[in-house]
Amino acid sequence: MLPIGALMNAGAILVGGALGLGLGRYLPEAVRTCIFQGLGLSVLAVGIKLTLQSTSPLILITSLVCGGIIGGLLRLEERMTAGSLWVKTRMRCKNPRFADGLVLSVTVFCCGSLALLGPLDEAVRGDLTLLSTKSFLDGLTTIAFASVYGVGALLSAVPVLLYEGSLTLLADALARFIDPATVTELSAVAGVMTIGTAINLLELKHIPLPNMLPALPIAVALASLLR
Repeated sequence: MLPIGALMNAGAILVGGALGLGLGRYLPEAVRTCIFQGLGLSVLAVGIKLTLQSTSPLILITSLVCGGIIGGLLRLEERMTAGSLWVKTRMRCKNPRFADGLVLSVTVFCCGSLALLGPLDEAVRGDLTLLSTKSFLDGLTTIAFASVYGVGALLSAVPVLLYEGSLTLLADALARFIDPATVTELSAVAGVMTIGTAINLLELKHIPLPNMLPALPIAVALASLLR
């Protein structure tokens, strides 16, 4: 199947990034700060709501702890940052915040709950509502990110397309094995990571969210085994 939602999401990020690059110099610092704080609080509220849906704290905690250990040993955040710097070098970009913008954007757009549930909905039910909503939100968010971080935020469209597109195709192939309980626990783990994204956006503390990505497949495996 063609991952329409992933293509739509990547397109929204490109459009939002282009607008952010063009309008960035006209946005006062106070306005940018307000935008990031508003996004951070909104993401926090979404993350809390999703996390509270979990019916098994054991799966939630085990997934995050084990996932964090695996991701830390694999140094996923360091590798993502190194990859971003490699892209920056190849593009001969002089913006010192390029890597920060690319890593932050990819983390925000890929670690949230909608990035998981949207492809599932498209593949299992043929419903694009979640990914349409995510595309609109990501487009607006990229305007703010690009105004601060430059082209690094705009380039996040590529990993988002690959990530969501792969999830859609995988979910389509495994649709008959996916049950609601597994989706609920997966959403709860993604919710905790969404809360971490909010904390990073609000600059309360840096949380290495890429290191926690292995928690997602672990949650699926545990939920499937314990159902």
